[in-house]
Amino acid sequence: MELFYILSLAVFVHIFITGFHDEGNLIATIISSRSIKARTAFALAAFSQFLGTFFLGTSVASTIGKSIIKQDFLFKDPNKLQLMLLAVILSTITWNVITWYLEIPTSSSHALIGGLLGPFFVEYGLKAINITGVMTKVILPLFLSPIIGFFVGYTIMGISVTVLRGYGPGVNKLLKRLQFLTIFLLNSSQGTNDAQKGMGIIAIAILQANTVKNFSIPLWIKLISALMISTGLVLGGLKMVKSVGARIYKVKPLHSFNAQLASIIVIVPSNMIGAPISGTQIINTSIMGVGAKERPNGVRWYFVKSMMIAWIVTIPFSFIMSVILYLIMRSI
Repeated sequence: MELFYILSLAVFVHIFITGFHDEGNLIATIISSRSIKARTAFALAAFSQFLGTFFLGTSVASTIGKSIIKQDFLFKDPNKLQLMLLAVILSTITWNVITWYLEIPTSSSHALIGGLLGPFFVEYGLKAINITGVMTKVILPLFLSPIIGFFVGYTIMGISVTVLRGYGPGVNKLLKRLQFLTIFLLNSSQGTNDAQKGMGIIAIAILQANTVKNFSIPLWIKLISALMISTGLVLGGLKMVKSVGARIYKVKPLHSFNAQLASIIVIVPSNMIGAPISGTQIINTSIMGVGAKERPNGVRWYFVKSMMIAWIVTIPFSFIMSVILYLIMRSI
């Protein structure tokens, strides 16, 4: 039972770090384009993150708990399970801290998935992995959603330029006001997606301990998770705001609104089907799409290239790190 509390604490730390690692990406364009003042944007985003995490369902947590590792292997050895999950969370935290410090907007989702696969593969082999579930509910959404985000951003930018042609600079006031709505929708939607990934880990441990009869998220876990992700955003999100908002494309209110809208179009349906997607990737590729439509040579592709390399490296790194941590802890 002591290990369960250590695991729970580690998960909440992970969710907190996710708040300042990932969630700052969601408001980067709003602040960089000066659509909304930074203090107001952070307050609205944190409030939205809290509401989304606490109220908007647990379908993504269910995917983490049911669709990646086969259920028989989750409960094959109760004495090892919590140790394995602890290795998963610690590997994810390690990667997130490194990339946050280096201001590289990578995906916490990729890190968690890669970490989750490692200990179970080492302990039980490939037979423990739900290949179909991983491919259809995790890998495909994770890798397709950024591509979709790019093309949705590209398309929306083209439409908006056509619709708004002839309007004067005064249209920026409308676009800025509309982003009070997009900041709420985007942060509440992606907040629940990101926090649920950690909640799914705790739910596995609770289910294994037979404290509940079926897969569910207790109210106290939702509450603490909501507080952690919103607090993490407020305390550490500015670092990623500077990275995403200024280094991919020079955004104005039109670009910011289009990138936000494109991200919402991708994220909301993903939440509905329980796909643990990366908000970091989607908002970044949406910005790329918006910029590529308006002025391709204005996109800082050199930064985009390094960011994509980091995305590719994330899953293997987290996999290896979780394996190393698990082997060390198992031997102690």
